[in-house]
Amino acid sequence: MNDTDALHRHLLRMRLTTGVFLATVPAAIAAAFALPHRGAAVASPTVITLTAVAASLWIGFSAGRDAATRLERIRRAFAVHGDECRLLRDHWLVYVAVALRLEIMVGCGLIISLWGLGPRIGVWVVLLGGVMMALTWPTSRKTRLLLGRARALRDEDRALHDPTIG
Repeated sequence: MNDTDALHRHLLRMRLTTGVFLATVPAAIAAAFALPHRGAAVASPTVITLTAVAASLWIGFSAGRDAATRLERIRRAFAVHGDECRLLRDHWLVYVAVALRLEIMVGCGLIISLWGLGPRIGVWVVLLGGVMMALTWPTSRKTRLLLGRARALRDEDRALHDPTIG
């Protein structure tokens, strides 16, 4: 197996994952308009809407910071183990964690549609989650950048620990 094949398979898996998560956006929009408004027994629709909007914005916009922390962790792990297949698998797992966070935004939009102030507001939260998912679309450039940075960190780490290098 060469690097190009591994990269191609990795990108395919990442893009399929993205497609699955993005498919929930139109399904949530359809459900928002098709299902009857449930009403709220615990809190008012306004409180439910404000809570769901706040939660979705916090979860969605902190996903980038969380991803950066996780990516740094897998780059540092790669500096120790040097296994590119493991790095790509870990990258996919980080991506799934980010996609799940953005999927929560879609769920919050559906909650607003069914128990909050209705689909005219909830759909916008669903769409925001979908746009944020679309912005994470995996590209060859992003993956090569991850590999390049991880390799550079590995070389740097090896040079620090092995006086015969560099």
